[in-house]
Amino acid sequence: MKRINTVLRSASITLAFTILLQHVAHAQAVVVGGEEIADVKLMAAARAEGGLYAYGVIQSESMAELLDGFRKETGLTVEYVRVPTSKLYDRVVAEFAAGKLDADYADLTDHTLIKEWMSRGILGAHKVPWHDKIAPALKDKDGHWYSTVRAIQTIAVNTEMVKEADYPKSWAETFEPKWKGKFGMQSIEAGGSALTLFAFLRLQVDPKSWEKIAANEPRTYATIAPVINDLVRGRIAAAYATASTLSDQIENGAPIKIILPAEGMAAFGAMGNLTATAKHPNAARVYVNYLTSKRGSTFIAHSGSYGVHPEAPPPEASGYKFPPQEKVWNIEAEQWDKIHETWVDEWKTIFNRK
Repeated sequence: MKRINTVLRSASITLAFTILLQHVAHAQAVVVGGEEIADVKLMAAARAEGGLYAYGVIQSESMAELLDGFRKETGLTVEYVRVPTSKLYDRVVAEFAAGKLDADYADLTDHTLIKEWMSRGILGAHKVPWHDKIAPALKDKDGHWYSTVRAIQTIAVNTEMVKEADYPKSWAETFEPKWKGKFGMQSIEAGGSALTLFAFLRLQVDPKSWEKIAANEPRTYATIAPVINDLVRGRIAAAYATASTLSDQIENGAPIKIILPAEGMAAFGAMGNLTATAKHPNAARVYVNYLTSKRGSTFIAHSGSYGVHPEAPPPEASGYKFPPQEKVWNIEAEQWDKIHETWVDEWKTIFNRK
């Protein structure tokens, strides 16, 4: 009997050790390029959830490489649903109020609306492993949001409509009368990237830039997609547009040239984090870690936008090399709060959009 008990005890120990090894093997930490995206405990919890559901304002094409990398390197699934900021804010608020917010992660490009989400308790708090490395202007100090994908506003021309000698080399050149009726751009109400552009033009380029642009009777659009469509089709000759969206079109053979203006450029990000009601909170934490990591920020750079991690390279897309991120203008949250409401109303008056 003693021998039987010893054998059974030995078998039990062996079985327990085997199960432990299987558990450890299944729950390995995710380390990429020296960065620990998720430790063993977080990864085990995330894999038990399987994946996450994300709402984002960045176009799906611009997120494709990052999402593919995330799936391959973490083994987690992510369903990404793209909705413009102006619509996503209302959608999330309505779903949250009804107790039906399924998104585990959500972002916006509007400081004011992000603060509204925070005040309503919609966003959770999660400090990524490299929180302290990230510039103060690109994060909430308590980890409620990170400016993850920072689109760059540039000038673009249709090369079939504009001669090379006439390409604008600066923002100031786009204010010239020769562009009357030929230019396209988003409305300032389109989201944070549009407001950032117009703030940059007014504060960094020319305090009378809005009046000069308005005098040329540009076409204004609610979102970026129709701007790009009309530029590609030749309905407008030039436009203000985000580099990542332009890059996608250039890769598909569109007759578009990106201009990197002499006065510099502005960038504004999609600010996001996991939601307070996340059904897959651990998978969402891994996703936010990946988005903000050097690895994730490098994938973002490949799409023509800036990531949030300071050690990631600047964007390089469609043959264009962009400046280091410290040379790109970003609007501070405090400045946004001061100008947002009054400047939007003033812009609408100047451009006769009321």
